[in-house]
Amino acid sequence: MRTPAEVLPRRVELRGGVSVLLREAAAPAGRAAPRVLLVHPANMQAASWDRVVARLPADWSCAAVDLPGHGRSAPRADYDLATWTASCRHVLDELGWPAAHGVGASVGAAVLAALAATDPARVRTLTTVGGACRAASAADTAEFLAELDRLGAGELLRAIVAGEPGLTPEQAADAVAHTVPGAVRAQVAAIWRAAAASAALDHADRITCPVLAVVGEHDQGCPVADSAELARRTGGRLAVLAGQGHLPLYGAAGDVADLVRAHVTGR
Repeated sequence: MRTPAEVLPRRVELRGGVSVLLREAAAPAGRAAPRVLLVHPANMQAASWDRVVARLPADWSCAAVDLPGHGRSAPRADYDLATWTASCRHVLDELGWPAAHGVGASVGAAVLAALAATDPARVRTLTTVGGACRAASAADTAEFLAELDRLGAGELLRAIVAGEPGLTPEQAADAVAHTVPGAVRAQVAAIWRAAAASAALDHADRITCPVLAVVGEHDQGCPVADSAELARRTGGRLAVLAGQGHLPLYGAAGDVADLVRAHVTGR
């Protein structure tokens, strides 16, 4: 079933050209409800989390960010992990959230790992989904850029999504729709270079919050062994999703939401 558009009903344009999809919830009397900050994969956008957020408790507040260069956030000439991490800190500041539970997919995991390591008071728990644990090799980057020149940005991103295990045609179509709008080659290349250089494991030894590393068993770009190492080095837990590849936020949204719920609540 397609996730209703009203799951994340409010688009919020923050100062500094950063855009978020925000679901604000009133906390039940007598207790504080969790706040969750969600960060998408490279060359995708905030709406990538629609299916997951739809399955999180209705009394949780959720903010899915468009990183600079993605979705409706302002583009830049170039990107790096520090810039994207600063954007997430800026989102928390603008929303008035002292801290949040971080959920990041692919490079979004590296972004939140860096935030958790450098500003630990802002990240209560960290869940990585197909986390970008290691930097990509020079050969992988060269191959991506060559394919970008051969196919063009839009066609390459569609081909990458179409090749992901565990997705129904509808889920794959949603994932394609959530790639960078307009898919301009220079932007896609700049985003890829920054994402390829980003690695959650670079920050693992300074992360003090509880960590859950979720990964698809067939994830080729960010394999199970890397998420297992992240879990080991942070004293966290590993959850491997059968039949899934790099995008379980589409193919196994219910499982991802259940894992996030259990991790955040400690149950």
